[in-house]
This record gives sequence, C-alpha cells and structure tokens, in this order.
Amino acid sequence: MFHTRPLVASPCSHLPRIAFCLAVILASASSGAAPADDTAPAKLNALSRVQLSSELAARLTQVKVRAGDHFSRGDLLARYDCTELKAELEGAESQRALARRQLDANISLKQLGGNVSELEMVQSEAQLTEATANAKVLKHRNSYCELRAPFDGFVVSRSIEPHQRVDVGAPLLELVDNRTLEVEAIIPSGWLAKLSIGDRFEVTINETGRRYAAILQRIVPVVDPVTRTVRVIGHIEAAPTEITSAALLISGMSGEARFSLNDGNKDLLADTTDATTTATSTGAN
Repeated sequence: MFHTRPLVASPCSHLPRIAFCLAVILASASSGAAPADDTAPAKLNALSRVQLSSELAARLTQVKVRAGDHFSRGDLLARYDCTELKAELEGAESQRALARRQLDANISLKQLGGNVSELEMVQSEAQLTEATANAKVLKHRNSYCELRAPFDGFVVSRSIEPHQRVDVGAPLLELVDNRTLEVEAIIPSGWLAKLSIGDRFEVTINETGRRYAAILQRIVPVVDPVTRTVRVIGHIEAAPTEITSAALLISGMSGEARFSLNDGNKDLLADTTDATTTATSTGAN
C-alpha cells in the first residue's frame, strides 16, 4: 500500500506571507555584502626604506644600533676612525692659507709698482683655487666620519661590527620608516573602468586581523601580460597616533583590499580632455 506524504506548504505559498518573503529577499539583496570578486591581494610598503652604504674606506670605531632599534632623525648610528682624513684636511687648509697669502702678497707688490708679471698673478690665483677645492673635498669627506640617521625609524638589519674595516660602497645598515605606509593592491585590469582616483576602499591586514580605511592615490599604468593585473596604490587614512600598539602597521604586512566597483566611473587611464571639449562644443552649438 502506498503512503503519500502530505505536502508541506511553502513559507511563501500563502498570500498573507508574500509581502514578508519579498521583504526578506530585498533585505538580503541590499544588506551591503560585497561580492566575492571585488577583493584583491594587498601589502603594505614603507615610503622610506633605505640601505645605507659606506662613503669611506676606513675602520669603524663605534656602531650604536642593532636590528630592531628605534632612532630619530640626526641620531648617531656609527662612527669611523678618521685620524688620517682629518690630518689630510688640516694639511689642505694650510695649503689654502699659504696660497691666499701668496696671492695677497703679489697683489700688494703689484699695487706698489713691484715687478710682478701677469703670469705670476695667474699662477697665484690658480694655486689658491686648487687649494680651496682640495680643502672643500676633504671637508666633505670628513662629514662622513659620523653616520647619522636621515629620518625617524627602525633598524631592519645591520651588516657591520665595531673595529671592522669597510670599503666604499659596503652595506652598513638597512633602515625603515613605518610612519608613512602605502597600500599596494594587485587588481584585475578589467577593474580600471570601475575605479577612480580618490575612491575609498577597505584593507584587512592578516597580521592584525583588523580593517583599515584607505584612499586610492595612484595606478601603475602597466598591465601584466600574463596575469592581466594592474598595481594600484593607496594610503591608510588613520594617522599613526590613531593606531594602537595592538594594531601597529609594519612594512611588509599583507592582507586583502576590498573595493566598491562602480560601472559609471571613468577609466583611470583614459584622457577625457578632448571628449569633454567636444561635448561642450556640441552643447554650445
């Protein structure tokens, strides 16, 4: 004997419930949930990250910082043994003073009617110019005897030790300034027509688990021929003082950028000057 299962009425099968079902559907559609295809991988880059190299071939007498140390602009990071270089500068200063006296003496003698040829005058002036230039070069080189911080930041890596002799161009310290960070996202090239400079977007950083508001600033106008993607760059709106230590942002952190794509936005790469001019002219006619 066959048994029939009683039909269960659908929640929307009765007219009184139709309005409720429509309301649920509309609420779900307008809940603001972003579609899955409007997210892109992102990472944080520091605007100031430099590898300091040696400007002198000399021995280091002091290295005051290590990896992870914080420093302020102008702080002493390392010091060279510049005994020989300072001695060379003193000798150059003496040569410059001697050349100045020789020129002054020739000028005074010529004014008094002495027998000073034009060639001697020219030679005296040339000697003073050469001595001055040599002293200026050595003075500039002496300014490298103390390595000072070019900005506020942290030490990323240290490649030197006290009493070590380094050559010109040898890597010393890598520094980073995390106060100003850029957000770099890799987006599909098809999004270019749906985004505009100044658009706001949201960045979720994996390391902090938090979301940050950002503004789109620049686009790198090159499409990767293999992945068909484009690099776009923005900045975090929150100031460093507004971010707690638990949400500290550091260069190299990665996450996900979420964009609101608008079909009506202009192409970021398009030059609309001519089109705007043409439209204005047509409207005027």
